[in-house]
Amino acid sequence: GSIPYGELPPTKIDNLLATGRCVAADNLMLNYTRLIAPCLVTGHAAGAAAAVAVAGKTTPRNVNVAKVQSLLKKQGAYLG
Repeated sequence: GSIPYGELPPTKIDNLLATGRCVAADNLMLNYTRLIAPCLVTGHAAGAAAAVAVAGKTTPRNVNVAKVQSLLKKQGAYLG
């Protein structure tokens, strides 16, 4: 399964993205999200989101997700 972008911004802290092993998941998916590959993928997504947020003068929570996805695709990321 994929990890939705909404899992990365914490609910109460602005200008922060939680990636890697910090991503919330049920017990079954938790085993998979703790592996290195999902940690790298969420880190890449967070970096792209931060760049899009800065360029758009907004916070990561309010970033245009379509722009983040577009940037990730340009960088060769597989989005599922």
